[in-house]
Amino acid sequence: TYNQVIDRLDRLKPQLPEESRDRVRVYKFDTSGINIVWVGVTLDPSIQDPYQFMQHVVVRALERIDGVGIIDLYGVDEKEVMVEIDQDKLRSRGLTIGDLVSSLRSDNFALTSGHVREGSKKLFVRSVAKFQSVQEIQQIKVRTRRGIEVPLTDVATVAYDVPERRSYNRLDGEHSVAFGIKGESGANIIETAQVVMAAFARIERQVPGMAFNVFYDQGNQIMEAIRNLQRTGLWGGLFAALILLYFLRTVRMTSIITLSIPLCLLMTLTVIYFIDWSLNVITMMGLMVGVGMVVDNGIVILENIYRVRGDGRKLEEASIRGASEVGLAITMATLTTVVVFLPLMLMGGKSRMMNFYLTKMGVPIIIALIASLLVALIFIPLAASRFGGRRVKAEASLIRRLRLVYTRTLHWVLVHRRDAVLIALAAFMTISIPMNGLKRGGDRRDFTNSFRVRLYMPEHFSLDQAISVVDEVEAFYLSKKEEYDIRTIRTYHRRTYGQLQIFQNSRANEAWWYVAYKNTMKAVGHPVSLEMERDEVLKSAQKDMPTFVGVVGRVDRQRTGATSDPYVRVVLEGDDTDVLLSMVEEVKRRLETIPSVLNVEREQEDDDEVLQEVRVHVDRKRSTQLGISAQNVAQQIGFALQGVSLPRFQADEHEVQVKMYLDRGDRKTLQHLKNFTFSTRDGDEVSLAELSEISMGKGTGEIYRSNGKTKVEVRAFTTKQDRRRLYQDIDIAMAGFSMPRGYNWNKGERFRTMGEEDDTLKFATIMAITFVFLLMGVLFESFILPFSVLFSIPFAFLGVYWLLFVTATPMNMMAMVGMIILIGLVVNNAIVLVDMINRLRQQGKSRLDAILEAGENRFRPILMTTFTTIFGLLPMAVGNSNLMGQPYSPLGRTMMGGLISSTVLTLLVIPLLYTFIDDLAMLINRMVTATLAPSAAPVEQSADN
Repeated sequence: TYNQVIDRLDRLKPQLPEESRDRVRVYKFDTSGINIVWVGVTLDPSIQDPYQFMQHVVVRALERIDGVGIIDLYGVDEKEVMVEIDQDKLRSRGLTIGDLVSSLRSDNFALTSGHVREGSKKLFVRSVAKFQSVQEIQQIKVRTRRGIEVPLTDVATVAYDVPERRSYNRLDGEHSVAFGIKGESGANIIETAQVVMAAFARIERQVPGMAFNVFYDQGNQIMEAIRNLQRTGLWGGLFAALILLYFLRTVRMTSIITLSIPLCLLMTLTVIYFIDWSLNVITMMGLMVGVGMVVDNGIVILENIYRVRGDGRKLEEASIRGASEVGLAITMATLTTVVVFLPLMLMGGKSRMMNFYLTKMGVPIIIALIASLLVALIFIPLAASRFGGRRVKAEASLIRRLRLVYTRTLHWVLVHRRDAVLIALAAFMTISIPMNGLKRGGDRRDFTNSFRVRLYMPEHFSLDQAISVVDEVEAFYLSKKEEYDIRTIRTYHRRTYGQLQIFQNSRANEAWWYVAYKNTMKAVGHPVSLEMERDEVLKSAQKDMPTFVGVVGRVDRQRTGATSDPYVRVVLEGDDTDVLLSMVEEVKRRLETIPSVLNVEREQEDDDEVLQEVRVHVDRKRSTQLGISAQNVAQQIGFALQGVSLPRFQADEHEVQVKMYLDRGDRKTLQHLKNFTFSTRDGDEVSLAELSEISMGKGTGEIYRSNGKTKVEVRAFTTKQDRRRLYQDIDIAMAGFSMPRGYNWNKGERFRTMGEEDDTLKFATIMAITFVFLLMGVLFESFILPFSVLFSIPFAFLGVYWLLFVTATPMNMMAMVGMIILIGLVVNNAIVLVDMINRLRQQGKSRLDAILEAGENRFRPILMTTFTTIFGLLPMAVGNSNLMGQPYSPLGRTMMGGLISSTVLTLLVIPLLYTFIDDLAMLINRMVTATLAPSAAPVEQSADN
């Protein structure tokens, strides 16, 4: 794609205006546009040209590194040869700016002029007339229309210096050179960042007096996230082992089942290696989710072996019989978890992000579960027959008491089925409370380690006034460095806009248990730390920041992809920018009627405001009479105000930019613009005011297009963080908003992404339930009984929504991924329970006795598998593991909530639903039998005759 874009642009360039051809740039970089490294540079004061030094020594060395894309350099300007024209002197000598441009361009060139032969050699001819120094430019003479040669220095000053500074960059209040590095698309961020750090160290050794101050390293953040996940996994494995020890009460068998965790993970890592996947944060998260899940199959097998041994059988016989009885059931239960990932992995969905997460997380989970199934069917029976001990340990007294309570409760449920159904339905109906109160969107308040302060200054502000405002705001945040836990402040500003990027110290390395303790103590009103949370810092920063008349200040989080910043967008699309801009005020008025909206503004790239522009409408009739074309007028104005780039010339080891400007004193005000003069065909001078009509209007510094249409975005800041309700409020506010034909509005990329996530979740849920249903139909040899198990899925969502609601966790991408995984996970225990009920009934026991016995036998393993998974997820659910501000805790909390509610469901509601489904099956059989019986009778009678 990149090569095709380059090729198409190369074909297009000849059709572009000459001054625009060199401005077209194509870069390969990550579409998120996030710098992977931010660094400040301290230079030796003796360096004469900092810009050339940085370009040749630092930037070029870094650009050669694989994975490095764009490098944005700040705080240092390139020196250039500046030709500043005195308009009065130019006019007095009968010259125009165009004359000077033509003269300088014609005296500075290098052209290929064909070739000649010298004997048998072919020699190419190149005509060279390039400037070699600034002195050569100063000695140029320009010929007037009357043939008089005028020295360039008579009408202009020529100097080699940095251009007029219009913006400023600082680090921690001091002028500094800084640059940001973006990674190439598809590059490994960790490896790229590590190589960049090594290059910094190498350059520091080679250049005395030079130092790099890295204040943001995305590669290090990712590595810290991986280390945090590793610690989370170790704690989860430890908890799972302790839970097993409590239930099994034997170190030997606990050790055997616990060893299945590293064994399954090792098998998973082996497969990941051979399919050429990297061990990144997402795949690591899949492994951590699987830590508590991989012991489930082993627990079911071992528990059944113990049950068979309780009947008086020998170790080997009990191991074989116990494993064979539940082998098919746990195979199907494992496959139900596997198949929930297949719809999005094989067929895809609208949300690419959800597809990505489920694929990168799903493959490790699938491999780990298949490995756990093999370990459970082969390794666990072998270990139990060799190391199972002569007698089965008595279970804990607490478990015995809970089993007794459960058996009595289950008996009551089966006897009072109507009352039990009403209680279950009443419990399920409470799901409406958390569903209505649950927030929708991201939750990065305490995870993002940076925020920004934006200052919008009035158009009439001078640069000195802007400097004064920014200095005071910067001094305020420097005084708050300790309180706000600030590491570095990068300041950038120009005359009408300023921005402070504030980087805070990372808190990602806090242990999960400390995070849980800190949050608990804070919730009960006894905070253990005086440190301000990230959200509190933002509120304080906005509230206490100095204010100025006419200056608007905004404080928000750094945008790192999909964010949780408290604003929404309305995007206007159409063909004409002016038409779109004319509708902005009406859109603002409508959005301001929403009660939760604090402020509405038009959004521009780089946070520019809408520009007040001067529009020059050339009088074509008059200009034609005077022999001046409208294009010539536009070019002359552009030359005068923006300057004109002339061909570069080679000086020492680099090329030097040559640029021609009108003298600064002649291009400052609107009156100066009106006084610009042009030469007529008769040699007279005429001013711009005489040639055109000059008016004021609003415009835009840049024009953005999407799918061939111009777009303008309006952003509404709000106190409400529930995106779904915000978008509903926008629909109400924008109702009846009329637009010309061919123009439309939408709620922006975030709304589209949210809709895609919802559609993908629905698709994945429907397909996953379908696959799970088909698998259970194979196991139960019935397509009616699986319905009793499928009801565990909505009841699992009951626990999901309540836990997210109680912990104030929003429904975001991670929570949705957890819900999809739950679909296959929560049916596992129910499958094994129903399978045992069917086997007991086949042995001749009544339905009631079979259900009670199966429930009693399955009580302990259900608790074991549930608690090992829940406690395996606990460190993730309560910790602050995150990547780029995206927390993983919603995933852990979602699965924990679903498992808690599904455990109660499996033990009580599934047996209840089983009886109703069984009654329905028997009713259908009787109806079928009754229907077929009359038709069979005449056949029997004729046979008797």
